[in-house]
Amino acid sequence: MKRNLLIVTFLFLSVFACCQEKKETETACSMKLKSYNGHYHIGFFSEDKNLEISFYPCGVNQLFGIAGGRYFANLGDHRQNTASNEFSSCTDWIGPYFVCGEENIKSGLSQKFTGGWHGSNGDGTGNPTASTREVKVFADGIPVSGNIELDCQKVDIHVSNIIHGYDYAVSGKDLLLETVHYAIFPGRKIEVEVTIEALEDLRIQRYYGLQSQNLPLFDSVTYMAGTKVINTGVIAAGTRCQSNKGVNTIVLEGAAKQHRLKMQMNTDEGLGTFRYLAEGLPRAFSASYRKSYFNLVNGKELIMKKGRMVFWKGSYYWD
Repeated sequence: MKRNLLIVTFLFLSVFACCQEKKETETACSMKLKSYNGHYHIGFFSEDKNLEISFYPCGVNQLFGIAGGRYFANLGDHRQNTASNEFSSCTDWIGPYFVCGEENIKSGLSQKFTGGWHGSNGDGTGNPTASTREVKVFADGIPVSGNIELDCQKVDIHVSNIIHGYDYAVSGKDLLLETVHYAIFPGRKIEVEVTIEALEDLRIQRYYGLQSQNLPLFDSVTYMAGTKVINTGVIAAGTRCQSNKGVNTIVLEGAAKQHRLKMQMNTDEGLGTFRYLAEGLPRAFSASYRKSYFNLVNGKELIMKKGRMVFWKGSYYWD
């Protein structure tokens, strides 16, 4: 009898220790990757900041990218899958293009955005203007696929997209190969690197690159140069950075300061140097329809011969 009691006690303590160890592991900022039916969900666990970001095909073009997110009030609610706030993407997070083949640049066609969430009507409607060719996902450097659920310290998502120009109805040609690499870390940071390859001779006339959907839980937008605040504005109004000197960061924040999203552009290389931004235009701005942008190509055309590649690097930090 005593022997049985000892065995039961031992098993109980073992299970308790295992659960306690799991709890302590999740308390220190940790990350879990889940995938079901081609939808990938990355959960960020910590005592004070609990969040899940989802990636899957969305928009008229069904491009694979940031598709939504869920906030949890505490670690317990996160474990119970009880969200305090959630959102679904309704717009681009990686910018669309004004792009046209060189052979049609003087044909008088109306400029329309293509790629991202933009269809042939220039907005979120019409025929697709882009498609995802390939998606590869890695957890701690190991390829993953199918329905999975695992803990990890890094998730890499590689997406290849084909982009049409606004002259597609005339040319029928694919113009850009857009490759997006998301590197995701337990500290709620998503590093983004985008490489753009010209599949034909072409001109990019406008391109924003890194941008955000300004969720209802955010009230203000702040433009920064490193750690220096340039200016702050109301998120529901059209605003811009008041100075371009050193600007590389946009911060979205709620009035209660419970949630924050920081976007940062690498301004040392690639399109992030703003080489193709005309004098007098802001490097960062927000629109009253609740979006914020970096202004990478605007006012100076980016002329690309077939085979040429350009890139930019940036990041999202969710708080």
